[in-house]
Amino acid sequence: TGFRMHPGGTQALFDIKADIASYGKVIGGGLPIGVIAGKREFMDALDGGSWQFGDNSAPEVGVTYFAGTFVRHPLALIAAKTSLEYFKQRGPALQQELNDKTAWLVDSMTKICLEFHIPVKIVSFGSLWRLKFTEDVPYCDLLFTLMRFKGIHILDGFPCFVTESNTPVELKAISDIFKESIIELINGGFLLPDADKSVKFARPAVFDVSPVPGAKLGRDGDGNPAWFIENPEQPGKYMEVNLRR
Repeated sequence: TGFRMHPGGTQALFDIKADIASYGKVIGGGLPIGVIAGKREFMDALDGGSWQFGDNSAPEVGVTYFAGTFVRHPLALIAAKTSLEYFKQRGPALQQELNDKTAWLVDSMTKICLEFHIPVKIVSFGSLWRLKFTEDVPYCDLLFTLMRFKGIHILDGFPCFVTESNTPVELKAISDIFKESIIELINGGFLLPDADKSVKFARPAVFDVSPVPGAKLGRDGDGNPAWFIENPEQPGKYMEVNLRR
């Protein structure tokens, strides 16, 4: 909710002036960092006021001790400085370009969801977007798996981000592969069209209904659920019911 959305963060988006704000991820230019920023009256309690290394200046008030694995890491600091300079150079146009790219992608994928009547919604905020299932459906992870198989690195249920380096061709590829994956899931029987032409995800096999009279539920040699019946040739022994035929 910081620089990813606007040079002034959400303070600028919602027209508020916070006493203290926190930033992370984007400001580090890819390196691990967290930033606490705010008004002097609050920040002085952390660093002792205005002072710097290499001269006679010193903290004017007491300094709060805080530490962490990557606190004040030189590489992260220079990356943050470079990122801030780039944000300042580009101005609001940077975020607006990203927002426009994301809006196009979200609109394209939303049209696909409506075309096939699938219980999926594409939600977004700025350059952040995510696939969200509107129903609790089995096999939904196959959509992400299939997209990854086709070359789109997308994680199940996690947010995605459009970056400055993403081209219109790449964004169209995401939308096209999303559509291809939906069609393959329908053709494979994982998405089943209802009579009203809407699409539902196929339900998993029901394991509490015996496939043949007298069958008992157990586990096969691999530990998977399976049905067994008495072996007529070996009294007291059981044989697995082959459900794959």
